[in-house]
Amino acid sequence: MAYACAYAVLGDFCLAEDAAQEAFIAAWQKLDQLRQPEAFPGWFRRIVLTECNRLTRGKRLRATPLDDSTSVPSADADTQTFIERDDLIGVVSAAINELPENERMVVVLFYVEGNSHNDISAFLEVPTTTVAKRLYSARVRLKDMMTDRFKRDLAAHRPSRNESFGEKVKAGIYDEYVGQYRFEMRPELVVTVKREGDKLMSESSGQRNELYAKEKSESELLTKESDGRGKFIRDEQGKITHLIYYEFGREMGRAKKIN
Repeated sequence: MAYACAYAVLGDFCLAEDAAQEAFIAAWQKLDQLRQPEAFPGWFRRIVLTECNRLTRGKRLRATPLDDSTSVPSADADTQTFIERDDLIGVVSAAINELPENERMVVVLFYVEGNSHNDISAFLEVPTTTVAKRLYSARVRLKDMMTDRFKRDLAAHRPSRNESFGEKVKAGIYDEYVGQYRFEMRPELVVTVKREGDKLMSESSGQRNELYAKEKSESELLTKESDGRGKFIRDEQGKITHLIYYEFGREMGRAKKIN
């Protein structure tokens, strides 16, 4: 739904994936600001829209005319077939983009993976009757052929079909722990946390440890090789500022994040 919402606003598959990825990370970081769990869909939609605005603020992708693509070398045997396909997709996308934004939003949310009227209602924070009316109005405007083609193409681009999308989100969440932490009582002691592929590693005094999350905790990481445990402290904006290190349940020191 995040990807579909972003696409409805941005009209670009790659930008929509970027916006959805950043929205997941932002939502994870700000989750403590959500007071009512049942309000999550609408709350998350607003984060997605914020990321869309951030991506488009003063920045647009340069569009290449379809005719120019005939001069681009291709490894595919039948280049003309792909040009014709892209031309048709362009027509369909143009038709979708001509819809009013409220209708365009429900069309994309409904057809990207068959979200129910109730789910769309919660996400857009409108009654289900409004969702039904907008879908009906949009169908009247669009021919069946265009809608079917749009559904297949959008589903093929859906990032949830690609494992790398989840890995990118996970990596982005890991990145907020990355940095150096200097202990206040022992300034010569610095712990370095860095990401190596899909793993989070800590280094200090010649020792390396792999870190992992404790169950669903967003403020604690444990070491796999010892009984070490790190509790991360955040400021009012949700940024990590300090690390408190424990061993065998005993607090060993407090370190400030220095970069």
